[in-house]
Amino acid sequence: MNKLVADKVLDALGPARFTLTRSLAEIPIGGDEYRAIDHLVQEIDALAEVLTGDRTHFHLKSHGVLSGKA
Repeated sequence: MNKLVADKVLDALGPARFTLTRSLAEIPIGGDEYRAIDHLVQEIDALAEVLTGDRTHFHLKSHGVLSGKA
């Protein structure tokens, strides 16, 4: 897959992953919906790793100033 297509895929998956992770707070832990959503988030992270080399591509990153690093 070329970079342009990979970037488009990542751009589309970012908001979906965000919504999915936020929905986990609203449903019972361990239920069928929870497990399915959690699995889907893990698969999105796995695809991000394939496309970028970084499984944490969609994770919030701390900034140097906020984390105490210069």
